[in-house]
Amino acid sequence: MHVRKGSAMNAIQVGVGVHGLRWVHWLKQTPGIRVVAMVDVDRRALDTAAREGGYRPDRCYTSLQQALRKHPADALVCVTPPSYHLATIGAALKQGMHVISEKPMADSLASCRKILRQLDRSGKRCVISQNFRYRPAMYTLADAVRKGVIGKIGQVKIDFYLGFDFGGGFRHEMKHPVIVDMAVHHFDLVRFITGLDAISVAGMSWNPHWSNYAGDCSSNVVFEMENGAHAVYNASWCAKGQYSDWNGNWLIEGDNGALEYRNGVITLHKTPGLYTVKQTRPVPIRRMKYEEQLYILREFKNALAQNREPECSAWDNIRSIAMVYAAVKALDCGRKIPVIDAVTERMLHSS
Repeated sequence: MHVRKGSAMNAIQVGVGVHGLRWVHWLKQTPGIRVVAMVDVDRRALDTAAREGGYRPDRCYTSLQQALRKHPADALVCVTPPSYHLATIGAALKQGMHVISEKPMADSLASCRKILRQLDRSGKRCVISQNFRYRPAMYTLADAVRKGVIGKIGQVKIDFYLGFDFGGGFRHEMKHPVIVDMAVHHFDLVRFITGLDAISVAGMSWNPHWSNYAGDCSSNVVFEMENGAHAVYNASWCAKGQYSDWNGNWLIEGDNGALEYRNGVITLHKTPGLYTVKQTRPVPIRRMKYEEQLYILREFKNALAQNREPECSAWDNIRSIAMVYAAVKALDCGRKIPVIDAVTERMLHSS
């Protein structure tokens, strides 16, 4: 299906639980996208979504296959748990639909590769919703770096120290909760802000004695980037206090100075010589007409209308999610490993 410029895009949303309900509202706010059906295994969640979104009950299904049969659509919006992404995205691609999916792409690198193979065969587009890119402060940081304000990047440090209790649930049982469930946002931002891909990763993890997480909830990982720069990621969900916002605190250093982000404020430190800062000034955070998922939805629709690869394409996102799975592997084995393994590398080169 090709979405013509100026025409409405029919979509099916799969997953309307707590986070899916937010997508119900974001989709309603996006002109040119018409939700023709909603799917969830929880009938109560469907009833709530239908009521809040203003949809008729006969547009709600507990079976994706039934919704696909009754409602031909241009695109599918996937807001299911990650373990269901492969099957959900695959079903949409078989029907000739484009896809926009919540992060992460899938719950394993092998499943991510299967999604890419399906995409390659289908010729369709798939976007992974990396919404942190489209927060004004992060977008401003990326813009400043791309304009060369601090010169060639040499090192990056991200501190994500935020004590947060989810009150139990799957995050508290994960082996590496902050890496597996959260870090894809920050790893994707490293790529987005610097314009560099990661080559290798090493690290270590631990769990302080006061933590109510079963797995290691504190980690330090170091990525070597493609230009020889290094990015250090210090993260904890069991910090004794909240020392950063959800973006994390950033220090990005280049040969002409540094950009610092801390709790909503960006500062430029001009250092044209060796180490002495010559000027320090705030960097105004640029306003964005559309932010986060609202930006992604509009970009997705525009890309389909223009028949081009969208931002946050799955083909690009594999390099972000691979950082997560490589980091977990490095933490488990205690040595430096490549971010993109040989199998994924061959796939990317042949696509």
